[in-house]
Amino acid sequence: MEPDIEEHITRFLGMLDTAFRRREAEGLPERFRRAVQEAPRHRFVHRFRADRDRPVEDFDAEPQRHLAVVYSDRVLAHLGPDDAALDSTNSQPSYVLWLLHRLGLDPGHRVLEIGSGSGWLAAVMGRLVGEGSVVGVEILGELARRSRADLAALGIRNVDIVEGDGAAGHAAGTPYDRAMITAAVWDLPAALFDQVAEGGRLLLPIALAGGAGRDCHVSVLRREGDRFRALEAVPGRFVRFTGPGQERGSERRRLDALPFWPEINAEPALHRPLSLGLRDPARFGGAAYAFRLFLGQTESGFAVFDDGAAETEELSVSPFGLIDAAAKSVAICRPGMLLGYGSAAAARRLDAAYRRWTDLGMPGPADFELEVARTVEAPRPGPGLWVEPRGASTLVWRLPGVASPPRPKRRKPAPTLRDRPSPAGPGAGITPPAP
Repeated sequence: MEPDIEEHITRFLGMLDTAFRRREAEGLPERFRRAVQEAPRHRFVHRFRADRDRPVEDFDAEPQRHLAVVYSDRVLAHLGPDDAALDSTNSQPSYVLWLLHRLGLDPGHRVLEIGSGSGWLAAVMGRLVGEGSVVGVEILGELARRSRADLAALGIRNVDIVEGDGAAGHAAGTPYDRAMITAAVWDLPAALFDQVAEGGRLLLPIALAGGAGRDCHVSVLRREGDRFRALEAVPGRFVRFTGPGQERGSERRRLDALPFWPEINAEPALHRPLSLGLRDPARFGGAAYAFRLFLGQTESGFAVFDDGAAETEELSVSPFGLIDAAAKSVAICRPGMLLGYGSAAAARRLDAAYRRWTDLGMPGPADFELEVARTVEAPRPGPGLWVEPRGASTLVWRLPGVASPPRPKRRKPAPTLRDRPSPAGPGAGITPPAP
């Protein structure tokens, strides 16, 4: 290794160690340090942008000039020959390596990565599994061919990059001890129910209902019979997984595009203070974030709205609420206010959902147990059990300790979004994902 490269990698490992210590009691594991050294990131970087508004960078043309950026804890966006952005990134190193640590790769494991991108993470995994093997599936032919060449140049023989649609997985290497998808998934590809070994683990970024951007629920799941059960989950941000059925849940709804919108008054019929409400839009999170996720899990009419402002990738600041098409009614939560259009049906449903949520203790995403099941085998909803069909797969959310429908503890009228300020509770401490 050239001395100047070694200096950058040493500094890079220090950054990764510091980032790990923010999440773990211990720093970057020694075996991860060796894997990163043996799969240098600069060998998988070519034409890129360090930020969306930054100029195009060509590592191959001026390697010395770009080493400091490549060996930083930053996302790098891949570019094609025409410098158009590809729908793939070289992810933030400390974050994806920490997720790998949670996935638990051991020597000898057979690993499947769907969305292998540049091939850098696949190369690191190849070093971690030793005598095991890694198969990466990449839908972008140019990236697949480039990463195969980069792996061959490094002499990494236990990693194979396959050009194809990750929705089909890769049957030739089954069963896999570990699998991961490096994009936010709406509907879990059905093939993975059969391709991950019993007891094997799957890293799955789950796209949020009504998500306008890249925010997702990143879960480490274990295969248990005919379904996957979440062992843990953290907030995250990934590009969207592409393919049939994956676009559902990603759109922001425009009021003027609703079929019944011309029939109702465009001025709100209801306008009242919103008690979730941090009135500062920049801080519209915390309890509002947890309540929004609860609505997405439990209400079929949930939507995130496009208010005509510049689109943001931060779901945590987008207006959200319910649409009741049958009643020609809409209720929208904005920072500091609740707006209702048409009849009051949607606002009543929103109030009822809020009462259920507060009676349950304002649960946030970490308070639920999650299973991912085939839709044909999903259980029926019940007390403390919410079922969210996504297509071939269904999310099953359980709230431990709920054995029967909660009963009001006081005789006075049940609170609404207007009546009760956000109390302290599990959901109140939830922090939306950082960009």
